[in-house]
Amino acid sequence: MLLRVIPISSTHICLEESRLWPLLAHAPELCLHHRKLEREERMAAQPWRLLVGASVALILAIPGHTAELNPAALAYRLPEQIRWNSPSAAGSQNSVLVGDPSKPGLYVVRNKWLKGNHFSRPHFHPNDRFITVLGGTWWMGSGTNFDPDNSVPLPAGTFVTHFGKQVHWDGAKDEDASLLIFGEGPGTSTQVEPTAGNLSGIDPKAVTYTLPDQYKWRDPTGAAGVNQVVLHGDPTKSGPYVVLNRFKPGNFSKPHFHPNDRFITVVKGTWWVATGNKVDRENTAPMPAGSFVTHFGKQVHWDGAKDEEVWLLIVGEGPGTRTLVDATN
Repeated sequence: MLLRVIPISSTHICLEESRLWPLLAHAPELCLHHRKLEREERMAAQPWRLLVGASVALILAIPGHTAELNPAALAYRLPEQIRWNSPSAAGSQNSVLVGDPSKPGLYVVRNKWLKGNHFSRPHFHPNDRFITVLGGTWWMGSGTNFDPDNSVPLPAGTFVTHFGKQVHWDGAKDEDASLLIFGEGPGTSTQVEPTAGNLSGIDPKAVTYTLPDQYKWRDPTGAAGVNQVVLHGDPTKSGPYVVLNRFKPGNFSKPHFHPNDRFITVVKGTWWVATGNKVDRENTAPMPAGSFVTHFGKQVHWDGAKDEEVWLLIVGEGPGTRTLVDATN
């Protein structure tokens, strides 16, 4: 079964978010006032469901172009299709994209700390968690001394590891902080009694981080058409990995497949995707910044950038190697 993509009108764009590090600079779900507009649009629209692997054809909407995608190879959610829960009493929201963080197994979650000095209290998780700051500034502390005034600012683009069974706390101050969290479940939280005292720094046994200007790109010159930085793990081996890929305009991959599922967040630009081995750049589907895409293991696809640079945050369970297949015109 093929999944046909047809054009619709553009969604509302939140201009005040354009100052973010490339990740999700134009993703409308980051703006609080957009949620009201989105709810009104959903009420007016016909209900729909994405039935991956179903035997019936589905019509799905993407702005701008018409393309056919095989849902056995690829599934996606556009930014306005990501469903957030209501804000918690602590001032956070989340959207579970893959798995169930309360159970064993891989999970991917979008989390958002709302501005206004909203912080978690000291806690720990049973397993390591790998977090990318997609937007805003995320404020971090470790240990039981709860001291937001001296918390450490982690700007958009920072990659963070929370080590299992190690106490930390975090939140947002004067702007929302948007996060992508990836890990092996369960990813439950165990609260720890806060203590008085000043935070003297981040304990590296509990939290480590890499700032954007500390990235080690595969091609440090930036001349390559496709560049990559490995943020965690080794995509050629078993185990969880996190990588950031960057396509220069006009660069596309050849048809290929991976042995395991890969979960991709479009963090800058419009990513153009296709399934199967027929190469026709005019028959590709646009995935705008903020889209979440799944490439299913052993299924052929290809993708790239047209007239603007594209950044992709990719997480998965390795190996994430690539096997090329013969292309047809």
